[in-house]
Amino acid sequence: MSVTEILTEEFLAELPDDSRAAFGMVLRRADTYLAEALQAVDETENSSWYVYETAQHTAMNTIIAVAKRYAIRPFADMAVPPRRGFGAQDFAEFKVDLDHYTAQLLLDNSIRSKRDAVVIEPKVKDRLRQHVYGIKTLIDQTEMPEPRRAVLHKRIADFEAALERPRVNVVMLAGVIVTILAGAANVAQLADSPAMQKLVANIMTTIGEAKAIDEEKRELPPVQPPQPLLPPRPADAKPPKERDGAFAADLDDDIPF
Repeated sequence: MSVTEILTEEFLAELPDDSRAAFGMVLRRADTYLAEALQAVDETENSSWYVYETAQHTAMNTIIAVAKRYAIRPFADMAVPPRRGFGAQDFAEFKVDLDHYTAQLLLDNSIRSKRDAVVIEPKVKDRLRQHVYGIKTLIDQTEMPEPRRAVLHKRIADFEAALERPRVNVVMLAGVIVTILAGAANVAQLADSPAMQKLVANIMTTIGEAKAIDEEKRELPPVQPPQPLLPPRPADAKPPKERDGAFAADLDDDIPF
């Protein structure tokens, strides 16, 4: 088990610049990683559960490391427990707190993303689709390695999918176009193409105009700084009483880890 199974090169390339949004993506990726690890568990093999607990430890290690890099507290201040002695209960306690903070992060990210989400008129969407189709045609007509072409097609598909939503995140749209332009920069024929430059300029202009029109229609509140994440329980909260030892031991006999 390795953090590189969670933070793959492809995944890292998709991370946004916003630290909280990026951290949220890492949390979702860690959940997916653990779900895949759980599917691989063979309940008849005790060693299989050990492997799953190792995956939990890897996910916890990754989350704390990313939080340190993005300065997301309180996770940035946490210490990674040693693998020896680490079990499912340790991760369960960590996950309870993590879910509490994650709910706050998701709400904060949703509020920020709504500011960038605008209603784009159908005729404007059609104009954007025409420009994107022009870019796709240029990509198909240009000689380049097929893996690179596939990546550019994926970016275009992301752009087209975003246009289908009732409210469109224009910052995300602009970001997709920038990544397309960055990928095209590695292909001399596209980088020097006046047609490509014109299509990209038209798209960025159209996105900017749509954002300006939407802001005129909406009265948006002032931008507020991110609120600090609050703990799931007061600092002076007393820990719950231990369950009856015999009863807990009976339960442990039924749990495979």
